[in-house]
Amino acid sequence: MNTAGTKVCLIRPPILCPKSHPIVQMTPPIGLAYVAAALKAEGLDVAVIDSLAEAFDTRHAWGEDCYLYGLGIEDILDRIDPATHVIGVATAFTFEWPVYRELIRRISARFADAYLIGGGEHITALPELCLNETPLDAAVLGEGEAITVQVVDALVHSHRNLSDIHGVAYRDADGKIVITPRHQRIRNLDDIPPPAWDLLPIERYLDRGYGFGVSRGRSMPVIASRGCPYQCTFCSNPLMWTTRWTARRVDDLLDELEHYQNRYGAENFDLYDLTAIVKKDWIVEFCDKIQERGLSFTWQLPSGTRSEAIDAEVARLLFHSGCRNMSYAPESGSETVLTRIKKKIRLDDILQSVDGAVRAGLNIKVNLMFGFPGETWREISQSFGFICKLAWAGAHDLSIWAFSPYPGSELFADLQSRGKIEMTEQYYNDLRSYSDISQSQSFSEHISDGMLRTLRWAGTVLFYVVAWLRRPWRPFGMVFNVLRGKQESRSELALASFLRRMSMKTNGK
Repeated sequence: MNTAGTKVCLIRPPILCPKSHPIVQMTPPIGLAYVAAALKAEGLDVAVIDSLAEAFDTRHAWGEDCYLYGLGIEDILDRIDPATHVIGVATAFTFEWPVYRELIRRISARFADAYLIGGGEHITALPELCLNETPLDAAVLGEGEAITVQVVDALVHSHRNLSDIHGVAYRDADGKIVITPRHQRIRNLDDIPPPAWDLLPIERYLDRGYGFGVSRGRSMPVIASRGCPYQCTFCSNPLMWTTRWTARRVDDLLDELEHYQNRYGAENFDLYDLTAIVKKDWIVEFCDKIQERGLSFTWQLPSGTRSEAIDAEVARLLFHSGCRNMSYAPESGSETVLTRIKKKIRLDDILQSVDGAVRAGLNIKVNLMFGFPGETWREISQSFGFICKLAWAGAHDLSIWAFSPYPGSELFADLQSRGKIEMTEQYYNDLRSYSDISQSQSFSEHISDGMLRTLRWAGTVLFYVVAWLRRPWRPFGMVFNVLRGKQESRSELALASFLRRMSMKTNGK
């Protein structure tokens, strides 16, 4: 690859958050850091603009009910080197597409001679829509490291055609959109260059303790595995990552964690894995080797994991190895809903696993969703019963999300084929209801939007009433921890984030 003099600029856009949402998740962009590392390894001149980290305390009004956190679009444009050959924009959540779309259009208008590429979950799910709505020269589909390197080479040096690259969408000479066959997943994750944190302002996250999980000091993000072997109908993983679950070698992963401790003074690690615990022998080896090496740090599983491999023995190993926070994602307390959404779990196993984890000393959060297509009142009542059992078993926190049909998922394709979804601006606004309890949208014909909001509030209140009646010291401990600047649970993280947002000023106001 002829890389001499090739300049690439990768951009992490500002993040969009409903004004009413209590948590603004300030997370380092690990996916972008991996792509930057892959390009750097090929000798390219890589710059990264992390719009969030460059302006943590700045927000801009976006529409009537949202804020953009980070640099404004004009500020981002001012930071791009005019000599850049390729500009890449990372896209994550579909509800943020209007922001990404505006940013890409503005970049194209100012840097007409640069090539524009984009990648991420949303673009992978809807490449034709994204190319039709923006002047992107190429869209990277799925796992991005190897594809991005090939795309940059093809665009800048023109010795190969984009049609020869798997996992790309682009316009041909006639303006027709072409989508090439899927690129094979990277088989050995330890062959991928580690994230290029030297190109990002990672210290700004570390100094504030920002990350995906509860703030436990200087927190670094890590990925121990990729993919998920399950096929839940509400999840876009099968399209983005496929259902092949691949884990890193434990020793290589621990070498990376030790490096972060030595270089950055890392005290905590957030595992960004979709499903970190699939094989019991892998997680047992990970925990055992942390202790064998004499390593000392905390680590978390904030994104939700499976319960099959987490029995009382594993829970104790997790705690003794430094794991302190873990999320479960059963999604529903109704067996019939679980069957329809292909969530292959047993509710009794979840309850036993939660009980064992809490007894071992872990802080547990549980995620549920209401408003699935076809969900009935009887099924909602079953979830309410399950909520009470989770609270009694000792779970510390509960989030009840509104089901949102995300592109790339089986349910999205079904709803769109039946005319239940149209890709309008209202669709993007409605997607925000997954986290914004004040404006829930129901996809169940049995439950109205207003009733879904009420059910989410009622389920949340029910959980904490039961949990705090069973353990009345918890709310006092929560307030005490927040006042002294410490966090143990997700509710404490939410309260601290809410207080921080209250003290912020909106740009231009």
